[in-house]
Amino acid sequence: MKFVSLHSHSTFSTGDGYGPPEVHVKRIKDLGGNALAMTEHGNVSSWVALEKACEMFGVEPIFGIEIYFGKPKLRPKTHMILLAMNEVGLQNINRIVTKSWQQFYYSPTVYWEDLVKWNEGIIALSGCADSALSCTLLGGKWFGDKTLEPADGAIQRATRGVERFKSVFGDRYYLETQRFPGLERTCVLNPILAEISSDTGVPIVATADVHYPFPDENTIQRILHAADRGKDVETT
Repeated sequence: MKFVSLHSHSTFSTGDGYGPPEVHVKRIKDLGGNALAMTEHGNVSSWVALEKACEMFGVEPIFGIEIYFGKPKLRPKTHMILLAMNEVGLQNINRIVTKSWQQFYYSPTVYWEDLVKWNEGIIALSGCADSALSCTLLGGKWFGDKTLEPADGAIQRATRGVERFKSVFGDRYYLETQRFPGLERTCVLNPILAEISSDTGVPIVATADVHYPFPDENTIQRILHAADRGKDVETT
């Protein structure tokens, strides 16, 4: 079974992703892959470049986005991946992203009712360590201070949240796991997500949250991060 990257960022994820879509696509081809999803932060601007590059290298494009999910007039946003299954899903992601920019508050913001209204044709992944699910479990964003251990009742609240998303997306909803041994938060989250998956029947999908095509480009990505956040490279 070949791994397909369902969570990837190019330079169109400003201040976070590195490398144009065509470089990412060629890298996938060179590694023996046959498909790639581009999921930029809050925008779908890389879709045209992705499609052109995929046609050139014989790779299947998957059109997606990493949305900023939040509440009105609340600055912190959680993250979530949406992937188009078909033309209907493509159109609905465009509707969602357009609405998110109309609701801009520090970043383009997607509300719960937007997902309910325009979920058809979309596969949803619960998101990274900054997702609503992850933050329900271990804090962060509007869920309080970050921790490395779920508070009392957190797993139960997270499970109810999973069921809520499942009620909208049905079998098109997946729990996203990421394996980063150097990031304690993901190491704590993964076993809990496996438990929730078992309890709810919502399947797990593994992503790499790709931000650059080659390992030695980690440094430039850290520089981009620091510049975007006005911080020192050593502390990002």
